[in-house]
Amino acid sequence: MRTFLALTAALLISVPTHAALDLSSVSADDANSLLSSANSMMKAKDSPVVNDLVNDLSISPEQATTGVGALLSLAQSSLGSEQQSELSSLIPGMDSLTNSGLLSSIQNMESVKSAFSSVGLDPSMISQFAPVVLDYLGSQGASSGLMESLTSLWQ
Repeated sequence: MRTFLALTAALLISVPTHAALDLSSVSADDANSLLSSANSMMKAKDSPVVNDLVNDLSISPEQATTGVGALLSLAQSSLGSEQQSELSSLIPGMDSLTNSGLLSSIQNMESVKSAFSSVGLDPSMISQFAPVVLDYLGSQGASSGLMESLTSLWQ
């Protein structure tokens, strides 16, 4: 194993990065955007609600992150500003969950279903995600008004 690691390290050091990955056509803005998205996804996977979904539904962190991000993005685009603020205050790292890639453009339940499908989740799983997220929000002290709005929205 030591020999393998030593050979791998030697190979990585001896081969210029651009030889392994042709990054010459990637603009600085594209690279920064990609790094920002990757950073957001890493932060989002540490979210307590993502952990609840992974544990309760036996899904991957990527699936949980995408699914909850889609539901929260729909909520952000549908709720009034007071409920948006309340929701943001209850979920640590909510921006990381909702602002990555296509999730930031979700405006309706069809978009949520597409997001679920994109990570191999059947859209019918929305009905399994919603109670877990609502339970989490309830444990964080969400108002009855917010809970009712989200319950109605995520049906």
